[in-house]
Amino acid sequence: MATSQLTGQRNDVDHQVDASTTPGTQTDGTVAVLVRGQQVTVDCPPWCTHPHSEAYRSLEDVSHHGDAISLTAPSHQGVEQVLTARISSWPFAGDPATTKPFIAFDAVGDEVAQLSPEAATAVADQFEAHVATFRALIAIISGGAR
Repeated sequence: MATSQLTGQRNDVDHQVDASTTPGTQTDGTVAVLVRGQQVTVDCPPWCTHPHSEAYRSLEDVSHHGDAISLTAPSHQGVEQVLTARISSWPFAGDPATTKPFIAFDAVGDEVAQLSPEAATAVADQFEAHVATFRALIAIISGGAR
């Protein structure tokens, strides 16, 4: 167990101050971040595509985010994203629900849930059922079923 150089609190992760790299630079599964003017090296998961270029107020603000996938739907303005999801984590926030990677579920531009792998699987099952029902509706209006 190490003592955080920024908060003075004991924790399970060793945070190292590293002045040899530029903030936001990822190397060998780590990234240099700037926290209250101090450069700190933290682990960065391979799925993270977040640039980590901002200056953080505290270590708890450091987060990881992957690329979003989205479901789109036609609208009067063209095509809109109606549902997006991405892998995220807030490893130092102290919340067990967000410390490990979760699916950030965003409906119509407003994140509505943080899904564990089990909950995300259940939602995926619901998507599959919804798609089957949606296709049945399409079949009805196209004359394929009654």
